[in-house]
Amino acid sequence: MDTAPPLLAVSGREIIDSIREGIIITDAEGLIQAVNTCFCSLTGFSPEDVIGQNPRIFKSGKHTKSFYDRMWKTIADRGFWKGEIWNRRKDGSIYLESRTISAIRDNEGTITNYIGIFSDISKQKKAEETIRHLAFYDPLTNLPNRALFRDRLKQAINQAERNKKLLAVLFLDLDRVKIINDTLGHDIGDRLLVGVARRLEECLREGDSIARLGGDEFIVLLPGVNQMDDVVKLTEKILGSLKPAFNLDGHELFITASVGISIYPHDGEDANTLLRNADSALYRAKGQGRNNYQLFTRGMETEVLEQLELTNSLRRALDRDEFVVYYQPQLNIESGEIVGIEALVRWQHPEFGVLPPKRFIHWAEDTGLIIPLGEWVLKQACEQNRKWQMAGHPRLRVAVNLSALQFRQKNLVSTVEKVLADTNLPPDSLELELTETVIMENAGPSTSVPHSLRALGVRFSIDDFGTGYSSLSYLKRFPVNTLKMDRSFIQDLTTSTDDLAIATAVVTLGHGLNLTVLAEGVETEGQLETLKNLKCDRMQGFLFSEPIPASDFEEMLNENRRLDEATLFSAHHKHIPNLTN
Repeated sequence: MDTAPPLLAVSGREIIDSIREGIIITDAEGLIQAVNTCFCSLTGFSPEDVIGQNPRIFKSGKHTKSFYDRMWKTIADRGFWKGEIWNRRKDGSIYLESRTISAIRDNEGTITNYIGIFSDISKQKKAEETIRHLAFYDPLTNLPNRALFRDRLKQAINQAERNKKLLAVLFLDLDRVKIINDTLGHDIGDRLLVGVARRLEECLREGDSIARLGGDEFIVLLPGVNQMDDVVKLTEKILGSLKPAFNLDGHELFITASVGISIYPHDGEDANTLLRNADSALYRAKGQGRNNYQLFTRGMETEVLEQLELTNSLRRALDRDEFVVYYQPQLNIESGEIVGIEALVRWQHPEFGVLPPKRFIHWAEDTGLIIPLGEWVLKQACEQNRKWQMAGHPRLRVAVNLSALQFRQKNLVSTVEKVLADTNLPPDSLELELTETVIMENAGPSTSVPHSLRALGVRFSIDDFGTGYSSLSYLKRFPVNTLKMDRSFIQDLTTSTDDLAIATAVVTLGHGLNLTVLAEGVETEGQLETLKNLKCDRMQGFLFSEPIPASDFEEMLNENRRLDEATLFSAHHKHIPNLTN
């Protein structure tokens, strides 16, 4: 005979204690009648702590009276409420609950009890917030990322349209951060980016936004702009904020930036167009020599496409023998004799013709191609100089420019040593030119490269002297032989008392340190005469000759051409192409 299974003899107490969510039961007046075990685990309160109490003892203080009024109105209208609520544990800590409160009614419909069922969702919410933060914020700088910035930009465009205001988008790219990463490591590079982010944030107004797009690129949103002058002033403030050095692990790092700017609604009425046009303006800024800003103008898109084509073809140019070295004479101002030459690379582009370094060197640095290109120029210049010496021409010193990336090569000394050996050029017939920026970034006491090269007999010159840094202490630490006075001080030498004073100071400083002073960019007889009066040692510039191919310079040597009235007259009336250094 079949028998029915026995009924489980389980009490209500045991049932609610087995549930893995907190349960709290009150009477109709809201006084607590019972709680389960999970309630005690979640809140830290014992049953004795809460029985007979009103649940307001759990209040966190994070909700307003209207929040609770709405909650109880919903319970009255619908019989239950479900939502999230902040409550307080016995130890005072606040946590977030997912809670359901239901009204219990008897057969006549009268409320007899309320039952609340809840779970602690604090960890879940924190995880969700972490995921959201990772989705919309840069993990390194804690700035908004591209996705969040685009959302803010779209909202700002809508607001600008309603308020008939301008807004600006600033694309900002740090110059040559790759060099720091390659030489000092990504840890210092990352800390530098964090430092830059903090400085940029300090420049912004209330309501402005800044984001990191990745790498060394940042973008700034300036909503509610009244006039263009406001954008320009803030951009200049941003560039100025980067001028002081960043001191990281004993390294004094100087950083500059290029900025491209687009304006709503003149340069675009949607986010994509504004971003694209700001990027085009940034491309122009980098092409203009960096550490500057450019406003978007019509026609930049075509220019950017052309530059992209140049950048792509640059990778193949060295293999295709499209580069050539030009030479610009350096003369003794007093005697008029040619005493040196500067080697300047040109790109013989099959479509765009002969291009000066200004059009491609910065892209070569960004891509790392400056290393093989620089070594090629060094070898070509040394080889050519040795040929002229072997042909019986006066022994000249050839000056070759070194970029920052080249100078930081670990094998630079051995590379120069090998080139000199391969070409059989005497070391003192080679002069390496460095800018003040490169020197300052490598002026630490541990820098041995320049001293090792100087021990070989190689000489050093500082290019564009006077345009970099006010501190001259590096002149004591670097084995410098020549100061090359920047052309910007020569241009108005005969008309500007300030430029004359600077030129006088440079010559006096150089001679006081037993250095040779060379003036760049000499174009007029008046400039030459003034430099003579200042006792400047050497000059180079279009007044005597622009940079020319090796064959033309050899002809100049064969003619024993000098700095005299005849050559000045010839150069003065000669068409000079725009092939700047």
